[in-house]
Amino acid sequence: MTPRRLVAPLAVALLLVTAGCAGGVSDLGETGSNEAGVQDGTNDVGAQNGTNAADASTVGVGATGEVTAEPDRALVGVGVEATADDPETARQRVAENVSDLRDALADIGLDDDQVTTERYAIREDRESRREGGDATAYRATHSFELSVEDVDEVGTVIQTAVANGATDVGRVEFTLSEEARADLREEALADAMDNARADAEVLATNANLTLAGVDSVSTDAVDVRPYRAEADMAATNADTEIESGPVSVTAQVRVTYEADEEA
Repeated sequence: MTPRRLVAPLAVALLLVTAGCAGGVSDLGETGSNEAGVQDGTNDVGAQNGTNAADASTVGVGATGEVTAEPDRALVGVGVEATADDPETARQRVAENVSDLRDALADIGLDDDQVTTERYAIREDRESRREGGDATAYRATHSFELSVEDVDEVGTVIQTAVANGATDVGRVEFTLSEEARADLREEALADAMDNARADAEVLATNANLTLAGVDSVSTDAVDVRPYRAEADMAATNADTEIESGPVSVTAQVRVTYEADEEA
């Protein structure tokens, strides 16, 4: 499934200004903070680089770009639990339930590599200890992450899991495949660069400067924000209702532009 892309420009965070040919860029502050300024190069900097002070002027900005798209993958957390009077029996029971779960998921198209163990534990059951009885119960837990490539089938996957051994459904997260992330990363970076240029031009104009070439550019890690939903499991024999939403990808860039004084 090819995600539908919707480019949504964010307000650009103008975070920094550099001076001279040093080309350095201060660290970005918290997302959404705003700081701005423009400085001319000093005579010392100009002398070091063989240019005059005006040629050494720079404008530095930090900008954010965002792209949203419909998810093309879902991650579902499910767990299988079993209790017994001894740990070995608890282990055997949870293993049987897990085997039934895996078989049922395979029947609806989930391969083994789409069913990943997240946690496995066998421990004394705290409730049995609090009751003060002589017998101690043991609880075995096996938790999985299910990777669902068809987001329209999330409800079916959850119903199948619950009907075949799963005793708990945790997070339901709508996200993007690696291919979609790569494409949207490029779009978010391009959007951030457009925003950086637009705001640098505003700063330069108000400082009686004209932007020239790019002196330096860098980016931080691109952030993917999945859409998290909850499964309505009022009855296992009823349709499981899942509501999905768009996934956002944001990117931050730092750009330093060379600038000349206006004639």
